Amino acid sequence: MPVQSTNPDYDDHIGEWEMMDDALEGECAIKRKERNLPKPSGMVEAEKKDGAGSKYLYENYTARAQYEHWVRDSLRSMMGLVSRLIPEIELPSGMQGLLDNATADGFGLKQLFFRMVRQAISHGRVPLVVNIDENGEPYFSTYAARNAINWDTADQGGRQDLVLSVFREFRKKGGDRYSHDCDTVFREFFMNGDVCYTSVRDEGGELIDEEKPLGSTGADNRLVRGLSYIPVIYCGSTDNSPDVDEVPLLSMARAALKSYQISADYFTSLHQTSHPQPWVSGLDEGVELSVTGPSAAWDLGPTGKCDYLEFQGAGIEANRQAMGDQKNAALEAGAKVMDVGGTESGEARKTRQNDQHATLHSIVVTAAEAVEQGLRYAAEWKGYDPKQVKFKVTPEFVVAGVDPQLAAQLLQAALAGKISQESYWSYISTGKLPERDWNEESLHIENPGGIENGDQ
Repeated sequence: MPVQSTNPDYDDHIGEWEMMDDALEGECAIKRKERNLPKPSGMVEAEKKDGAGSKYLYENYTARAQYEHWVRDSLRSMMGLVSRLIPEIELPSGMQGLLDNATADGFGLKQLFFRMVRQAISHGRVPLVVNIDENGEPYFSTYAARNAINWDTADQGGRQDLVLSVFREFRKKGGDRYSHDCDTVFREFFMNGDVCYTSVRDEGGELIDEEKPLGSTGADNRLVRGLSYIPVIYCGSTDNSPDVDEVPLLSMARAALKSYQISADYFTSLHQTSHPQPWVSGLDEGVELSVTGPSAAWDLGPTGKCDYLEFQGAGIEANRQAMGDQKNAALEAGAKVMDVGGTESGEARKTRQNDQHATLHSIVVTAAEAVEQGLRYAAEWKGYDPKQVKFKVTPEFVVAGVDPQLAAQLLQAALAGKISQESYWSYISTGKLPERDWNEESLHIENPGGIENGDQ
């Protein structure tokens, strides 16, 4: 099979991801595609008879339709809540650079987390790849769901692990710095024996970058450290398995699209009721009427007649009500995803909500777990103990208040060395104390950076 082969699960969901792409891009993207607003049968027949001369009918029909940006607005509101969350991050001393430079384009772990949450909300899937640069330093790459075209799992040492991941990429053509033309290539990660290999192929399947163990750097392909697994994590809206999760805002996008389709009929009806069509009959031969309007007078002759064909608009109210119903459906769908209240523990809430639907709470927890897993892969690659890595985000979206009396007591405890200064700062800046046991807290008292002096 060719390198462009796709996973059957991908084929089943690509339409949903493309719908979400259009929904987020907005009205112009929605109106560019005829599938979003099928032509009425009358316009189809008119174009069969008159060809391009009748295209204006559908163009006007589309121009009057109105697409509501409920999806984009909801995503912006949700990310506003997420942006208040402060990750708890612990890394070995040799990986501290990832705090500010973790992604392929030079952004830190916090920005990586926000990107992943955003895509998990909008598409329900964030492929995350841990790779290594020419200097032997790990970094993270994320792909759009539509570009993670193929994957497969098989038994690996008694466990079901990834044995293949294929991603579509776009490389800019050389020769013209002003051009934005790109070639499509395919990056693959696959298991060769007990070692993860990688390569890049063109659309014809020919190798562009040769097959080599992942982690090989430099002209001599020096191997930093081979991996016995594929360092790819498919972060979802409810879990991080390779299977495709539900798209949290899909119901809202469908309601917005249906409202757009109904609005085309609604606004066309309003237009037609305000512009009645005049008709004439019985004119003498040779009489032409080419001007209409309040400043024009018609001479119909002795036998001529005229009147108006008025559009009654009996379905206008029904269309308006249907648009309102779609708005209510969209609000209800958004409210389910925005389920952030309550006093349950994080795991209890995630378990309950996973049985129903993806929520902002479950998405935040799942994205944080994916980042932490990626950091563990990077730690193992660098020769550190993966247990030294921590990336935790507590999805509490209501900003807690700071009790001045308690803050003063915590300050005294921090000055006396009874709690860490980091815990005190966490409370006065967020209204919360870090969730860790006494053994962890004592390490932060002894080492304010939270890293043991013996780290390699």
